[in-house]
Amino acid sequence: MPAEIIKMKTPITELSSQNVRSKPIQDSDEKLIDIKTLGFLKYGPPPESPETAPHYRLLREGVIAKLEAAQTRLPKGLSFRLYEGYRHPEFQHKLFLQQLARITAINPGWSDEQCYQQAAKLASPIKTFSGQKIVPPHSTGGALDIEIVDSSGQVIDFGMEIKDWFRVTPVLCESDYPELAQAARENRNMLIDILQSEGFVNYPREWWHFSYGDQYWAFMKNSEYALYDRVELLKNIPTA
Repeated sequence: MPAEIIKMKTPITELSSQNVRSKPIQDSDEKLIDIKTLGFLKYGPPPESPETAPHYRLLREGVIAKLEAAQTRLPKGLSFRLYEGYRHPEFQHKLFLQQLARITAINPGWSDEQCYQQAAKLASPIKTFSGQKIVPPHSTGGALDIEIVDSSGQVIDFGMEIKDWFRVTPVLCESDYPELAQAARENRNMLIDILQSEGFVNYPREWWHFSYGDQYWAFMKNSEYALYDRVELLKNIPTA
């Protein structure tokens, strides 16, 4: 009898890894656009906190164009709904600190660095543990958290909803979580396949997180440089 073949899982490259951070950035100067002014893409309420309300619908122009093309690939009756796009660096830092506090509380025997590295898997910090600058994907306008809704506006079955990311076990958030029911697995695969077909990359720890033009995209696509840098000051943003 032949020996059983064990399929090894591909290691996940973390958002804040050195390989990602070392990618140079040549910002394209594309504007951030409020998708509310365009009408073709649905969006939910401000996520996480009311503080995100002024920013969460913002995406770079090139990202929006790719999303519009990707939406035409969805089966009839289904639509994308943006959960969150741009995230101001100040709030990104606060989100990371909240996750760090949760990790520290449930792992009292861990070192500060262990807690930091674990927290960074699901919430990008703005600096490494040693203090080096990080460009968080959402703060570039090139990253987005996105779901699919049916004709009644209900999120289809993904095995969980994005809003519960910090309440569920982290492995359930992973794109290829093996214990998903068939419908949830098929829906995650559909989301990933459609967005990847338009040039986005998925962060495997979060089935809902995709990016184009940021350093993670540049690393995953073996691009010479990233297209979008961190956006600190907001200006020239069309509003409804």
